[in-house]
Amino acid sequence: MTMLLIRSRKRRRRNQCREIMTHICDHVLIAFIVLIVVVTTVSLAIVLNREQGPTNLPNILVVIADDLGYNDVGYQGHGDIKTPYIDSLARSSIVLERHYTQPMCSPSRAAMFTGRYPFRYGMGGSRAIYYGSKLGLDDSEQLLSEELKKGNYKTYLIGKWHLGFGDWEQTPTRRGFDYFYGTYGGSTTYRSHQSYEGPRAGDGYDLFEDTQNGTNKKFPDINPVDDPSPGTFSELLFTQKAVKIIEDEQEEDEDQKGKEPFFMVVSYQNPHAPITPMERDVEQNKDIDNENRRKMAAMITSLDYGVGRITSALERTHQLNQTIIIFLSDNGGHLMMPSGESLGSSNLPFRGAKCTLYEGGVRTPAFIKIPQFTPVTMNSSVKYNGLFHISDWFPTILKLAQLAPSDKVKELDGVDHAETFRRLLSGTPQHKVKKPRDHIVLDIDPVFDQAAIVQEKYKLIVGKGAIMSFDQVYPLINEESIENKPGLVKNSSHYQVSPNIYQEMMDYSKVQERYKEDPDKCLSLDCMSSTLSLYDLSWDLTESHNLSSRFIDEREGLYKTLKDYSNSKNPIVEPKFFEDHNSEAKTEDNVWTPFIDTRSDEENQEDR
Repeated sequence: MTMLLIRSRKRRRRNQCREIMTHICDHVLIAFIVLIVVVTTVSLAIVLNREQGPTNLPNILVVIADDLGYNDVGYQGHGDIKTPYIDSLARSSIVLERHYTQPMCSPSRAAMFTGRYPFRYGMGGSRAIYYGSKLGLDDSEQLLSEELKKGNYKTYLIGKWHLGFGDWEQTPTRRGFDYFYGTYGGSTTYRSHQSYEGPRAGDGYDLFEDTQNGTNKKFPDINPVDDPSPGTFSELLFTQKAVKIIEDEQEEDEDQKGKEPFFMVVSYQNPHAPITPMERDVEQNKDIDNENRRKMAAMITSLDYGVGRITSALERTHQLNQTIIIFLSDNGGHLMMPSGESLGSSNLPFRGAKCTLYEGGVRTPAFIKIPQFTPVTMNSSVKYNGLFHISDWFPTILKLAQLAPSDKVKELDGVDHAETFRRLLSGTPQHKVKKPRDHIVLDIDPVFDQAAIVQEKYKLIVGKGAIMSFDQVYPLINEESIENKPGLVKNSSHYQVSPNIYQEMMDYSKVQERYKEDPDKCLSLDCMSSTLSLYDLSWDLTESHNLSSRFIDEREGLYKTLKDYSNSKNPIVEPKFFEDHNSEAKTEDNVWTPFIDTRSDEENQEDR
C-alpha cells in the first residue's frame, strides 16, 4: 500500500511539472511572437521613414581648420594656446590620436570628399591648386556631398573649397552642395579677400555665394574690391553664415514635421597665412612673449570663438544633441614661409611640418562627437590610438547617416570606423575594440621623390625628396639663441632648415622640366631614389633614428605594400599640377570667376 501511495505521488508531481513547463513554453512562445512583431514593426518604420524623408537621422557638422599644428590646441595638454570652446567639445568626444592627412590642402580635402587616396586621380603630392589653375577634382569621382544629398541631406559648404574652379562644373554647388558661401581658391587675405599665394597672388577678389539653382554673386555686404579700407574678417563672416543657417534649420523644423537633416562643412581659413589677426584676439594672448607665436595664437583664438558660436547656436536651437560634430585640421602646422618668415605654429612633439611626410606634416588634431552613442555622464574624452586617415571620414559619415555607398562610388581606400566609435563610447576597453585599419599610405609622389606608409608602430619613408629637407622641428623666429625658440625639440639632430631648398622645390617650372624629361619613369615607385628610412613611432616621435638596416623584414614588408599601390593594376595617375597657371585665367573686374566655360552664353547671362 505504501508503495502505491509513493508511485501515485510521483505521477502527480510529474504531471504538475508537465503542466508548469507547458505554461512556461506558452508564455515564451507568446513573448517570442511579440518580439518578432515589435522588431518587424520597428524595422518597417525605419524603412518607411528612410523612404518618406528621414526624421531621426543626425545632422552632421564638419569643422576644418587650415594648417593647424598638432600642438596648437589646448586639449592636447602641452601647449600655450588656449582653445576653451574646442576643448569643451573634445571632452565629450572621441579624440583621434593618430589622425593622418595628406601633407597639403587640396590633396587632403580631395581625400576626405572622395574617400580615396589622391594619387589615384592625379591630386597626390605636396602641391595645391593655385589661382588660375585648370585643375579640379575629376567629375568621375563621386563626392561625399553628392552621396549625402542623394540620401535626403541638405548640404552646405561655408568657407574654403580649394578643389578647383577653372570650370563652373568644378565648383561646390555642381559637386553636391546645395549652398556655398566662401572662397573658391586656397588662400586669400582675411579682410580684403584677395588671392594671396601662388603665381596669381593679388590678381583678384575671392568671396562668393553660390546656390544650387546656378546663381553666383559676390557678396554685397563686403567692401568693394577696389576699396582700400579693411573688410570684415573672414572667420566672422563664415561663422555668421553658419549660425544663420542653423537658426533657419530650427525654424524649418518647427514649421514642418520630419525635416531633412543637414550636412554642413565649415572650412575656416584660420590659421593659414597671412598671419593677420584681429587686435581683440592678440590682446587675449598678450601673455605669450614671442611675437610670432602670439600672432598665431590670436588666429587660433578667432577660430575657437567661431567654433564656440556655432556650438552655442546648435544648443540654443535644441539641435546640439541631434548633431554629430567632427573637428580636424587639413594638414600639419605651417612653420615657416619660403622667405624664412616664421609663422609661429607648433607640431610638437613631432618632426616636420606642412608639405612634409614627417609626422608633423600629416598627423593632425581631430575628434568626433556622436551624441547618440555618448553616455549622458561623459565628462572626459575617449582617446583612440588606432590608425585613422582623412579618407576614412567618407565611409564613416555615410554609416552614421545610415547610408551605403552608391554604385557611383569607386573602390574606397577609406575605412568605416562607426562601429569602433560606438563600442568605445559604450565603455568597451580600447584593447578589446577591433581597429579597422592596418596601414595608411601617406603618399606616393615619384615626381618629388617622396612616399611614405605607416603600419602600427612602424613608418617607412621612401626617397630623399627635397621638400623633406625642409625639416622644421620648430618654428624659426630669427633669434640668436635657439633655447628661446618655441617648439624646439631639445637635442634633436635635425636642427636644419633650408628655405633655399624649399623655394627651389616650390618652383613648379623646375619640377616640370624634370618631370617632362622622363614622364613614364616618374609615374612609378621604381623611379624613386633607393633611400629608405624606417622609424619606430612608439618611441621615436621626432623620426631621428633610422632603423632600416636593423629591421629588414619590417622594411621590406612595408616597401612591398607600398609598391602594390603603384603597380599596373593600381597605377599612379599623372599629376595634374603642372599646367600654366597664367594660361587662360582672367579675372572680371578684378574678381575671380571660372574661366573655362563650356556652357552657352544664355546660361552664363542667367547666372549673372
